[in-house]
Amino acid sequence: MNLPSRAGAEGGTTAESVRPPLGSGLFPQPLLSAAARLAAGSPFASPGTQPALIMTRERAVSFTVHEDGYSATYSSMQTTVGQALASEGVHIQDGDFVSPAGNEILSPGAHVYVSHAVPVNLVVAGEVQKVRTHGRTVGDVLAQAGVSLQSEDYVAPSASSSVRADMAISVTTVRDMTEVSEEPVEYASIIRYDAEIANGQRVVTQWGENGSYRKEYRVRLINGREIWRELVNEEIVPPTDEVVSVGTHVNPAAAPAPAPAVDVPAQPGCSGSMHVYATWYTAASAAGSGVTKTGTGVYRGIVAVDPRVIPLGTRMYIPGYGYGIAADTGGDIVGNHIDLGYAADDLKDWRTRWVDICIL
Repeated sequence: MNLPSRAGAEGGTTAESVRPPLGSGLFPQPLLSAAARLAAGSPFASPGTQPALIMTRERAVSFTVHEDGYSATYSSMQTTVGQALASEGVHIQDGDFVSPAGNEILSPGAHVYVSHAVPVNLVVAGEVQKVRTHGRTVGDVLAQAGVSLQSEDYVAPSASSSVRADMAISVTTVRDMTEVSEEPVEYASIIRYDAEIANGQRVVTQWGENGSYRKEYRVRLINGREIWRELVNEEIVPPTDEVVSVGTHVNPAAAPAPAPAVDVPAQPGCSGSMHVYATWYTAASAAGSGVTKTGTGVYRGIVAVDPRVIPLGTRMYIPGYGYGIAADTGGDIVGNHIDLGYAADDLKDWRTRWVDICIL
C-alpha cells in the first residue's frame, strides 16, 4: 500500500482518502492526533469506539489527461481520478476506458489515460441495438456484440470497414431450413354382407387405421421472414380400411317347415321358378312412409324382395296371390324371402308359407 500522505513539493500536505486503523504506523503521529481530535468532536462518534479517520486534500495536485490522443495538464483538489476528471469536464460513459480507474486515489503528477467508446447503431435481423465500442472495424463491433455471421449472412458496410461514430451497421441473416408437415388420411368403412352371421348383426372383421400424407419442404428465411419454400419430398402411407360384416342369415327355425316343391303350371312367358318364403304386409304394418323403394304406394301386386336375389322390376306370378312386381325392399327381407303387398282395404287372403313362384 502507498503511504497515505507525503510532503508536497512546496511543503504542502496531501492526505489520501483511506481508512487504516489508528496507531497502525501508516500515518505520521501528528496527522493521527489531528484526525483523532476531529473525530472526537464528531456527533457520529460512539463511546468506546476508535474514531474514524477523515481525510481531505489541502493542496491542489497536478495531473495530465491523455484523452483519445490529445493531452492536457490540470490542477485539482479532488481526491479520486473520477472526481478530478468530472471537475475538468471529462465525461465518462459506459464502455469508456479509464486508467487508473475512476475510484483510485489521484496522485500528484499522475498520467490518466481516457479512451472513449464510439457509439454505433447495430441492426441484426431487424432488431436495433445501441452499442458503444472500442473496435476499429465493423468486424470488431460484431465480435464485441457476440454476432456470429453464418455462410449466407451479409453485413453492410463490410466487416473490414472502419468504425465511425453513430454509424449504422446492418446484418441480414439468411437461413435455410427443412420443414415437415404431416396430415392424416382417414380410413373408410366397408360394409360386407355375410350369410353366416345372424340377420342384422354387425361384426368388425378388420379394424381401421388412418394413414398419413407427409410433405417435406426446403424453406428460406431472411431476417426471420419466409421468402420462399420448395417441396422436396412427399410420402403417402395408405390407410387400412375398416371392414364391417353385416349378417343376412335368417334362422330357418323362425319359419314353418317348407312345403314340398311343386311344379308350377306353365304360364305364358314364364322363364323359370323359385322356391321362396312368402309373407305379406301393408303400409301400416311396415311402419313406413307408405312409399316403396321404387316410389309407388303399397297395394296388391307390389312385392318386397332382396334385390341381391330378385332384382327390382322383376315380374312374377305367385300362386294363390296373383301377378306381382318386385318394387320394394325391407330390412327383414333377406335371401329367398318375399313380402306380398296389400292396400289398407284389400282382402288379406294370403297365408304365410313356402311357395314356388314363376318368374315372368
